[in-house]
Amino acid sequence: MRARPLATAAVLALTTALLTAAPAPAQPAATTPPPDGRPAPARPAGHTEVPVQGGSARFAAPPALLAALKANGVAIDARGTVTPHEDSDGIRLAIKGGAVTNSGGKVGGELRLADAGIALFNRTTRKVVKILGFTVDLGQGTLRAQLNHGPKMTVGTFTRPAIAAAVDKHAAALRMNTGITVTAAAATKLNAALGTHGFTGGGPLLQARIDAALDPSVDLGTALNLGHRPPPAKEGRRAAGAWGGGEPSEW
Repeated sequence: MRARPLATAAVLALTTALLTAAPAPAQPAATTPPPDGRPAPARPAGHTEVPVQGGSARFAAPPALLAALKANGVAIDARGTVTPHEDSDGIRLAIKGGAVTNSGGKVGGELRLADAGIALFNRTTRKVVKILGFTVDLGQGTLRAQLNHGPKMTVGTFTRPAIAAAVDKHAAALRMNTGITVTAAAATKLNAALGTHGFTGGGPLLQARIDAALDPSVDLGTALNLGHRPPPAKEGRRAAGAWGGGEPSEW
């Protein structure tokens, strides 16, 4: 008799159809990749960008640089204009914006300064160079600027401080006092533009004192993973240099 084999075949066909129609097991939702195709990095505590809401950067010319420039007939004018005076009271540039992060336990982020700067004048060759448009790359420890309104380049480097020592949680401020050395490429361009030999790669360029105001609404201890920080020591004397405070310089 063929009735039983036929019934069995019908049951198998019905089971196969039901299995085919059943929904597939749920799969984890795919994450939409960012436009550049790279996976979005995690943002754990300590890797948050804290907005900068103002402040200032003061610059001083180290005595060694002043002596080298004077020996080559070069004068510095912090106001950005060429004047017959060899000394100046320096510059204080306003901080327009940026952000601060914890980069491996050290200060990271970027500071964008006001569109002002320094003018260098060679009395012998009558050549002038303006250094302006400063950007402080805190994560790389570099100072970028334009020479005579050209493309931005790295003009100096500095040692990045520890984030816990540089950030004052109570005042919501980033404070740095660091020496900046001139890069070999910048020294070559400056010497060529001025017709001098006053700049040496790896030599002193500026002494920078930065006071950046951070967003007070941010929990800096969590955002920057600061942990416990001892009370800040009393600030010592200002680093040696011919430039100091004064009102913000505008060109």
